[in-house]
Amino acid sequence: MIAWIVKQSNYCVQCYFSLFFISLLLTSCSVVGTPFKATESMAEYAELLFKRQNFLTQQLMMLFEEDFGKNEEEKVSQAELQMYDACHLLNEYANKEMEGEKMSIFFRRRVKNSFASCDESVKNMESILMGIDESKEITHQ
Repeated sequence: MIAWIVKQSNYCVQCYFSLFFISLLLTSCSVVGTPFKATESMAEYAELLFKRQNFLTQQLMMLFEEDFGKNEEEKVSQAELQMYDACHLLNEYANKEMEGEKMSIFFRRRVKNSFASCDESVKNMESILMGIDESKEITHQ
Protein backbone atom coordinates (compact mmCIF):
# COMPACT_ATOMS: atom_id res chain seq x y z
CA MET A 1 0.00 0.00 0.00
CA ILE A 2 2.81 2.39 0.90
CA ALA A 3 4.60 1.58 -2.37
CA TRP A 4 1.42 2.36 -4.31
CA ILE A 5 1.11 5.73 -2.58
CA VAL A 6 4.71 6.57 -3.37
CA LYS A 7 4.31 5.59 -7.06
CA GLN A 8 1.11 7.58 -7.43
CA SER A 9 2.47 10.65 -5.76
CA ASN A 10 4.30 13.33 -7.70
CA TYR A 11 5.72 14.49 -4.45
CA CYS A 12 7.94 11.60 -3.41
CA VAL A 13 9.96 13.73 -1.08
CA GLN A 14 6.85 14.85 0.79
CA CYS A 15 5.62 11.27 0.92
CA TYR A 16 8.91 9.99 2.34
CA PHE A 17 8.97 12.82 4.84
CA SER A 18 5.39 12.03 5.87
CA LEU A 19 6.18 8.35 6.33
CA PHE A 20 9.29 9.20 8.32
CA PHE A 21 7.35 11.63 10.48
CA ILE A 22 4.54 9.14 11.15
CA SER A 23 7.01 6.40 12.07
CA LEU A 24 8.81 8.83 14.36
CA LEU A 25 5.53 9.68 16.09
CA LEU A 26 4.64 6.03 16.53
CA THR A 27 8.00 5.16 18.06
CA SER A 28 7.95 8.21 20.32
CA CYS A 29 4.67 7.02 21.78
CA SER A 30 6.36 3.82 22.88
CA VAL A 31 9.18 5.79 24.54
CA VAL A 32 6.82 7.89 26.63
CA GLY A 33 5.87 4.99 28.82
CA THR A 34 3.00 3.39 30.60
CA PRO A 35 -0.58 4.47 31.21
CA PHE A 36 -1.39 6.65 34.21
CA LYS A 37 -2.65 3.79 36.36
CA ALA A 38 0.62 1.87 35.99
CA THR A 39 2.57 5.05 36.73
CA GLU A 40 0.54 5.67 39.89
CA SER A 41 1.07 2.14 41.16
CA MET A 42 4.77 2.44 40.32
CA ALA A 43 4.96 5.67 42.35
CA GLU A 44 3.26 3.93 45.28
CA TYR A 45 5.71 1.04 45.02
CA ALA A 46 8.67 3.44 44.89
CA GLU A 47 7.40 5.32 47.93
CA LEU A 48 6.91 2.09 49.88
CA LEU A 49 10.38 0.88 48.90
CA PHE A 50 11.90 4.23 49.92
CA LYS A 51 10.14 4.09 53.31
CA ARG A 52 11.29 0.51 53.94
CA GLN A 53 14.88 1.44 53.13
CA ASN A 54 14.77 4.50 55.40
CA PHE A 55 13.23 2.46 58.22
CA LEU A 56 16.08 -0.04 57.96
CA THR A 57 18.61 2.78 58.01
CA GLN A 58 17.05 4.07 61.23
CA GLN A 59 17.14 0.57 62.71
CA LEU A 60 20.83 0.27 61.83
CA MET A 61 21.61 3.56 63.54
CA MET A 62 19.92 2.35 66.73
CA LEU A 63 21.91 -0.89 66.91
CA PHE A 64 24.77 -1.12 69.37
CA GLU A 65 28.00 -2.98 68.73
CA GLU A 66 27.11 -5.32 71.59
CA ASP A 67 23.97 -6.41 69.73
CA PHE A 68 25.89 -8.57 67.29
CA GLY A 69 29.14 -10.44 67.02
CA LYS A 70 32.10 -9.83 64.71
CA ASN A 71 30.73 -12.13 61.99
CA GLU A 72 27.30 -10.47 62.10
CA GLU A 73 28.90 -7.03 62.08
CA GLU A 74 30.68 -7.82 58.80
CA LYS A 75 27.50 -9.26 57.31
CA VAL A 76 25.48 -6.17 58.30
CA SER A 77 28.15 -3.84 56.97
CA GLN A 78 28.26 -5.61 53.59
CA ALA A 79 24.45 -5.71 53.33
CA GLU A 80 24.23 -2.03 54.25
CA LEU A 81 26.72 -1.03 51.56
CA GLN A 82 24.91 -3.23 49.04
CA MET A 83 21.56 -1.64 49.97
CA TYR A 84 22.88 1.91 49.63
CA ASP A 85 24.48 1.07 46.31
CA ALA A 86 21.34 -0.59 44.94
CA CYS A 87 19.01 2.17 46.18
CA HIS A 88 21.12 5.24 45.39
CA LEU A 89 19.03 6.16 42.32
CA LEU A 90 15.81 5.93 44.33
CA ASN A 91 17.32 8.17 47.01
CA GLU A 92 18.55 10.62 44.39
CA TYR A 93 15.07 10.69 42.85
CA ALA A 94 13.49 11.37 46.24
CA ASN A 95 15.95 14.20 46.95
CA LYS A 96 15.31 15.80 43.57
CA GLU A 97 11.56 15.50 44.03
CA MET A 98 11.73 17.11 47.48
CA GLU A 99 13.77 19.98 46.03
CA GLY A 100 11.28 20.41 43.19
CA GLU A 101 13.79 19.61 40.45
CA LYS A 102 12.58 18.33 37.10
CA MET A 103 13.82 14.91 36.07
CA SER A 104 14.20 13.56 32.58
CA ILE A 105 12.27 10.55 31.41
CA PHE A 106 15.55 8.69 30.96
CA PHE A 107 16.52 9.28 34.61
CA ARG A 108 13.07 8.12 35.71
CA ARG A 109 13.48 4.98 33.63
CA ARG A 110 16.89 4.29 35.23
CA VAL A 111 15.28 4.69 38.66
CA LYS A 112 12.46 2.35 37.69
CA ASN A 113 14.93 -0.23 36.42
CA SER A 114 16.79 -0.11 39.75
CA PHE A 115 13.70 -1.06 41.78
CA ALA A 116 14.28 -4.82 41.57
CA SER A 117 17.86 -4.72 42.87
CA CYS A 118 16.94 -2.17 45.53
CA ASP A 119 14.01 -4.30 46.70
CA GLU A 120 16.20 -7.40 46.80
CA SER A 121 18.87 -5.66 48.91
CA VAL A 122 16.21 -4.25 51.27
CA LYS A 123 14.77 -7.76 51.72
CA ASN A 124 18.27 -9.06 52.42
CA MET A 125 18.85 -6.40 55.07
CA GLU A 126 15.43 -7.08 56.62
CA SER A 127 16.25 -10.77 56.96
CA ILE A 128 19.65 -10.03 58.51
CA LEU A 129 18.14 -7.63 61.04
CA MET A 130 15.38 -10.12 61.87
CA GLY A 131 18.08 -12.71 62.60
CA ILE A 132 19.88 -10.27 64.88
CA ASP A 133 16.64 -9.41 66.70
CA GLU A 134 15.87 -13.11 67.19
CA SER A 135 19.36 -13.83 68.52
CA LYS A 136 19.08 -10.80 70.87
CA GLU A 137 15.79 -12.14 72.25
CA ILE A 138 17.32 -15.59 72.79
CA THR A 139 20.34 -14.19 74.67
CA HIS A 140 18.20 -11.90 76.86
CA GLN A 141 15.92 -14.75 78.02
